[in-house]
Amino acid sequence: MVRELSSYELLSHPEKTLHTHLGNVADLSRITINSKNLNFENLDVNILADISYIIGACHDLGKATRYFQDYIRETDEQRKLKFKNNPLTRHGLISAVFTYYVLKQHIQEKNEELFFIPLFGYLAVKRHHGNLNNPILELLALDDENIEYLKKQAEAIDSKQINEVYQSLLPDINTNDFLKQIEPLSIEIKKSKRQLARHLKIEGSTYSYILFQLLYSVLLNSDKTDAASLSMSTRPKISPLLVDEYRKFKKWNNTEEGINNIRNLIYSDVTDEIKNINLDHRIYSLNVPTGTGKTLTSFSLSLKLREKIESELNYSPKIIYSLPFLSIIDQNYSVFEDVFKTIYEDDPDTSTLLKHHHLSDIQYTFQDDEFKEDKALLLIEGWNSEIVVTTFVQFFHTLISNRNRSLRKFHSIANSIIILDEVQSIPHKYWLLFKELIITLSKHLNTYFVFVTATQPLIFNENEGEIVELAKNKNDYFSKFDRISLQYLPEPMSLDDFKEKARLDIETMENNDFLIVLNTINASKKVYEHLTSPKKQSIDYFYLSTHITPKERLERIKQIKNTKKRRVIVSTQLIEAGVDIDVDVVYRDMSTLDSINQVAGRCNRNFDTKKKGEVKIFILKDEIKEYYKYIYPAFLIDKTKETLAGTGIIEEKQFLELNNEYFKKIKETQSEDEAKKILDALHNMRFDYIKENFHLIENDYEKADVFIEIDDNAHAIWQQFKALREIKNSLERKNKFLNFKKQFYEYVISVPKSKAPALVDSDTGIGYIPYDKLNDWYNEETGFIAKDGGTLIT
Repeated sequence: MVRELSSYELLSHPEKTLHTHLGNVADLSRITINSKNLNFENLDVNILADISYIIGACHDLGKATRYFQDYIRETDEQRKLKFKNNPLTRHGLISAVFTYYVLKQHIQEKNEELFFIPLFGYLAVKRHHGNLNNPILELLALDDENIEYLKKQAEAIDSKQINEVYQSLLPDINTNDFLKQIEPLSIEIKKSKRQLARHLKIEGSTYSYILFQLLYSVLLNSDKTDAASLSMSTRPKISPLLVDEYRKFKKWNNTEEGINNIRNLIYSDVTDEIKNINLDHRIYSLNVPTGTGKTLTSFSLSLKLREKIESELNYSPKIIYSLPFLSIIDQNYSVFEDVFKTIYEDDPDTSTLLKHHHLSDIQYTFQDDEFKEDKALLLIEGWNSEIVVTTFVQFFHTLISNRNRSLRKFHSIANSIIILDEVQSIPHKYWLLFKELIITLSKHLNTYFVFVTATQPLIFNENEGEIVELAKNKNDYFSKFDRISLQYLPEPMSLDDFKEKARLDIETMENNDFLIVLNTINASKKVYEHLTSPKKQSIDYFYLSTHITPKERLERIKQIKNTKKRRVIVSTQLIEAGVDIDVDVVYRDMSTLDSINQVAGRCNRNFDTKKKGEVKIFILKDEIKEYYKYIYPAFLIDKTKETLAGTGIIEEKQFLELNNEYFKKIKETQSEDEAKKILDALHNMRFDYIKENFHLIENDYEKADVFIEIDDNAHAIWQQFKALREIKNSLERKNKFLNFKKQFYEYVISVPKSKAPALVDSDTGIGYIPYDKLNDWYNEETGFIAKDGGTLIT
């Protein structure tokens, strides 16, 4: 891959020649595209690979100026900063114009209908060190002032040296001709804005957006990979029978009575179905009840689907397993890790199994190699693994974004199998948006999607063949369950009355474990304090909310599972999905039906046939309004009330029908305005609108991160954090923090900034509660102590 010439000295990086870097990035870009099975009209993989090669070969031409060469060679930090701030040192714009010049010549020989490709190359290269702007604004950037800068930069490039650089990279390109045409080329690019805008409007789909993001992502990844001197690793092999062997080892594959029998039936039904599916269909569903082993079933079906694709389509997809909540990411990752450990008797390399969210460990291993923090971070953020376990935020903000850092991994979605677990958590306002995007991705990038849930939202219509159900006997599975009865109590109740009722019921139903889920932190604290004044020795009491440090939350969940005493758990809705606990009685403040289903999944989860679980839904209110109004959109609550009205006692076998009715009501009456506006922005590549208006998780108030020094380990970690300020080198400082980032955030909670103004340090933006001030700000049972009134929500 690496080429060397002896007659030039141009550098791209302090220890790398420009020719070597451009050659490596170009080759890596071509290899990346050639490894994909893509389906873009008028653009076969070979043409796309050539386009990507050209973009890679052109992207740093501007580094050949003497301005940049002076900057890259400078060792004095002050002088270096002065060079960096000189507009003539910047290399993006002139490199972008060169990319346009080369691609225009190349495309004219192929297909004149692809006039937009040189413009896409220009846009990608111009922003390869920043975030994306609107194309029209980027074209308008070629004003008189910038054209003068470009002319000076062209004069500052040695024609002999640049010819030597490109004679082997792009032998048909005359760089001297380009340097003489800077001004007319710039004017031509600027004038093309109307043509590009008209093209995007007439096309009216996400086709161009997907194509551009693919080319941009490949350039970003290739550039960063070579700049960090990372080598591409060979892809590990994974047996499609891995989970089958694990289940045999655990002796779970034998048919048993009760829930284990149902789990086995579902597992066999789904995994056997893979061999029968038509790979032309790429959107699937796994819709089965809670507690039936969806995690292992979906993992196994993805491995078997992967084998089928390898056999029939001759490419090997990576598996991206995406979930909405950090708690279940860690939980499901541990399940997958245990499968590998059990069968292969060793921890899987990160190149095989990767966990990626904003609090992940920054560690990356391949065979016997462990990469340094900065390189590990690049590999992790690039999803360089066969199986990636990640969040909805990471996944959907890779699909819909203008951010360089997020979009670098966009190309990894091509040819992948995407498991979207707990898919009911996708906000209904984005259903139409995600539907069009998923259809486009499945068509053009040959990407497969599996929606996994007990409560399937109507993003795709199964009856119209838009999505294929893999659990063919799902109606039978839902009808088999009789674990719980659910009762909706529509009369509003004050929190004081509810507190007393909960206390009396806990005393009366003395053999039952209770889970009480409230909508706000204020309400949850008041209920917990009431139930524990005083505590009974025969009961273990647990409190969970986001105002408890992550470290303590994990410890409490383990204690909930392991205690031999009777349990009373008071929590906010963070406990709903994926937290594997089993109780007898659940009391839930009013929420949306899909959330009610999730919390009901914590009740009699393991199907104790001797004792039926009870779930009761209350409408609680404070002096001002009902608590649900602090949390949920009125539209969803109204549809939940309509669905539950007059139901009396609801048996579990009715859940599937009720869920279908609920999502049908949403589908029929929801507003699609927000989704349509974002789709229009995607169609026209209006990245400013995307940046401002697409948020998978809404932030209703400004938050502050606060570090809680709850023990000696926290004290030591805070001292490490403070010591970072003394490190002047930014890369060294970043690597040092990455080394303990995960441990640091185990002691961090997010609170409303208005509740803790005195805590936040203006330099770091992080609040700090030292151990000797703990009693003022942090209760050992209920967590953060807010300093004024109002309703704290989760």
